[in-house]
Amino acid sequence: MKVLLGKMGLVMWLLFCIGCHAPKMHVFYSGLDKAQWVELTKKLDREGFTYLPNSHLGGTEYRHPTLVYFPSDLTTEFVEKLTVVIKSLGFERLDVNVFNRHKHFYSKGNLGLYFPIQNKQTAFPNLLYSADCDYADSRLTLLASGRWRAFSRDISPYIEGKWQYHAPYLTLIYAGTHGEFQQVYEAQQHQVITLQGPKKATTYQVLGHNSYPLALFNCNLQIIFAE
Repeated sequence: MKVLLGKMGLVMWLLFCIGCHAPKMHVFYSGLDKAQWVELTKKLDREGFTYLPNSHLGGTEYRHPTLVYFPSDLTTEFVEKLTVVIKSLGFERLDVNVFNRHKHFYSKGNLGLYFPIQNKQTAFPNLLYSADCDYADSRLTLLASGRWRAFSRDISPYIEGKWQYHAPYLTLIYAGTHGEFQQVYEAQQHQVITLQGPKKATTYQVLGHNSYPLALFNCNLQIIFAE
């Protein structure tokens, strides 16, 4: 009986320790666009990573996503799993460095994941406007939850659906009285002439047919950058 209890106690202790020693990863996500951040959190959750989002700028010195760690905190399995997640977001590789006291201060059990700061003019926008169509102008808001909402004079108060982004393709999904359907757009960077002079813009051009019962899906979507 004592032997059995001893073995059970050992098993419980091992299970407790496995949960206890999982490192906490501080994710500095300011270098990600909204679509990448939504995708990253889904995959980190699915793979069972323990992480804490941090919105502070932290990737100005990195050219690639970089994991900074305290000595002896990492395992090969951890790095391999995280590398797969990082590459699935479109990055070339994951760099791994031991923490530097001059720039990073991590205690045992804490890691820092930094993403390189991208050009904000090419980052994924929160707001798009319909363009190149015969329908009333619409304003499309992309929410961090993976939902979108569209507003126009012909819509009261708004319509909404789901969105996905895998550069350079944006997919909008809508379920209504005509069933569920989706439209795919391809991002094109270019320049437009405005009253304030030439400005950089991104147009998401329709790749599917343009005869959907939902008028918005028959239009291109565009954002013009102020600077």
